[in-house]
Amino acid sequence: MNTGKRHLASLDSLRGIGVILIFANHFVYPNYYILFGWIGLWIFFALSGFLITDSLLKMKALPVGQYFGRFYVKRAFRILPAFVVFFTIAVALYFVFPRDMFAVDWHLGRYWIYIVTFTFNHYPPTGSYWFAHLWSLSLEEQFYVVWPWLVFFLPMNWLKKIVPCWILVAPVLRLVMPAFYGGVEHAETVEASLLCQADAFAIGGCVAIFRDDLPRQSKKLMWIMTAVVIAIGLLNYFAGASAAGSYWRTLGWPHLTAGIFNYQYVWGFGVIGIWAATLILTCLQGTAPFILNFPPLVFLGRISYGAYLSHLPLLGVYMYYLQPINAFSIRGLVIFVIWFASVILVSWLSFRFIELPFLRFKNRLGGRAQNSRSDTAISPAPAG
Repeated sequence: MNTGKRHLASLDSLRGIGVILIFANHFVYPNYYILFGWIGLWIFFALSGFLITDSLLKMKALPVGQYFGRFYVKRAFRILPAFVVFFTIAVALYFVFPRDMFAVDWHLGRYWIYIVTFTFNHYPPTGSYWFAHLWSLSLEEQFYVVWPWLVFFLPMNWLKKIVPCWILVAPVLRLVMPAFYGGVEHAETVEASLLCQADAFAIGGCVAIFRDDLPRQSKKLMWIMTAVVIAIGLLNYFAGASAAGSYWRTLGWPHLTAGIFNYQYVWGFGVIGIWAATLILTCLQGTAPFILNFPPLVFLGRISYGAYLSHLPLLGVYMYYLQPINAFSIRGLVIFVIWFASVILVSWLSFRFIELPFLRFKNRLGGRAQNSRSDTAISPAPAG
């Protein structure tokens, strides 16, 4: 069977927008100056849910050994080469620079095992420039462990029932889980839990599962959902998000810890996930806004994995030599542009010399040569 995928540049552009949002969120980390930048990460989660589910459904007819072997070997070739290189560099930076630089918990010996086993999302936030962002990679890796088994062993009619149900279950878990950690003031604990964030992946998965049944008026749905997001953002802001900062910093969608006031941590992620799903649907149906075919965004989306791995370590270097940095000053803007450009350069080098050779080899695992562009669409999410 043909398990290849048609590459869609608009999906890369969607990832590129997510990268820009996350960069704006993290400058200057750990002070979230652009508090709505976390939205970019949930776009990635929904996109991963779609791409992984779509790929698995195309392989579902394969024998069990080929199905799981092909999936996990390809994931390993996609993720591990660049991760090993950048993790090694991050460890070197950890020992070169002051170990307590801006970090709450700076003892690598305590948490390295969580990083290399992709369980770092269960370790308390460290605040470290070198490693803190790797929690979201751990979250994605855990999704890769669980999801293929559900897709393979559940009949399609069961998938169509169970996956949508999880979109309802996850917000309930986000509501009750903080109680196990001491109350609502610990609501940030739900941000890094796969169980609590499974709806983001499930929403994307639903686009793949129901793609033939979804309405063709995707562009209209996207604009309706965009209006809903804006309206809810306005309500959020005037209901209390203004305490988190000016409107342009929050757009009514402040970061999780600032969203406790109206239980945004319960329902907000789901709203953004559904909005992201409508964006994905417009890409699939060829009705995406023109900005999602903008070549620089396509390029940024293709190299987004390297950008994810390198952006905070590079920012840590700049922060060490150039602090204090006022993000609202001309000097801060210049530093942001230089940092952004350096991340792009490093990400391109990573893609060209580390990721691409392994992608080409990965695409030959199916027994036929493929253009490497067809599989670059499935890459891990950056950190938020």
